[in-house]
Amino acid sequence: MSNINDYPLVSIVIPTYNRSYCLRATVEAAINQTYKNTEIIIVDDGSTDNTEQLVSTFGNKIVYIQKTHTGQADTRNIGLKYAKGEIIAPLDSDDIWHDTYLEKSVAYVLEHRLDLFFSNWELCISDIYHENIFPNLSKNSNISKRGCYIFDYAEFRKLLLIDSMAPSSSLIVKKSSIPFGWNSQVNIGDDWFLQLEMIFKNLNCQVGFTKEVFWKKSRDTTNISDGRKGIEFRKLHIQDLNLIMNKFSSYMDKKEQEMIDLKIIQNKILVIYLSVLKGDIGREIWQLFIYIIKKPTLFLTAFKSGIQKEISRKNYQFIFAKN
Repeated sequence: MSNINDYPLVSIVIPTYNRSYCLRATVEAAINQTYKNTEIIIVDDGSTDNTEQLVSTFGNKIVYIQKTHTGQADTRNIGLKYAKGEIIAPLDSDDIWHDTYLEKSVAYVLEHRLDLFFSNWELCISDIYHENIFPNLSKNSNISKRGCYIFDYAEFRKLLLIDSMAPSSSLIVKKSSIPFGWNSQVNIGDDWFLQLEMIFKNLNCQVGFTKEVFWKKSRDTTNISDGRKGIEFRKLHIQDLNLIMNKFSSYMDKKEQEMIDLKIIQNKILVIYLSVLKGDIGREIWQLFIYIIKKPTLFLTAFKSGIQKEISRKNYQFIFAKN
């Protein structure tokens, strides 16, 4: 790269909580980026391990901020508040960027004047890395294996309502395009909520994506999102979906609202199924019964698509097993 001042400052925001056992590798990956006009901000969400001692070994290469433990979204927002860069690059404290992650990502952002960009990644399962698979993008023959694909606004909006498209460590976001930051009421998908807000509140939002693998993600048992089969995860996800309905219903048409409703019902069915397996049905079955009475057609659709999704998940796991 030429003079670093010729390129926009990128603020790398790393929220962390008791992750000293994996934080060093994440920080070193951020420091070793070929794109050099960066600042690295670590926001410590009240860690009780040796995180502070670990961060001190990096000297003035890191901006280190400590706070009381209030959760991931609040922690990201503190980093956003202190960020000086015009581009924000969130990085979770157990993920690893490839050395050229920022150089390639920022180049795409600048070339195509993007508000948001995300890249493909490798997922570590049983100590083996496998290229991530995007079920909702694999059918699009227009997305090549290399280069930047620019979404049509309506296309990305629909895909994003179906499911979260990119975890935080995959995002490159223009700071001026972020409406308010990460919502602290969100339990799990604060990155998904942020992307939805960007899409709903900016009808000209430009989003790009590459199938090229730019980074590595590990599944960490300390993160509730990685226990995706658990009842607690599903209940928290239902709360998040209800929050999306409450916050964004005025931005969604009837069909879009039904898409979120469908996800709520699917997760309620899963909660009951998992509760039955544990011998504890509880009040969830009564809540689902109310949904059945109010929206029987939507319930049947949710039940059918839930089965199809489970079959797809099994096939996805089978692919990993074969590889």
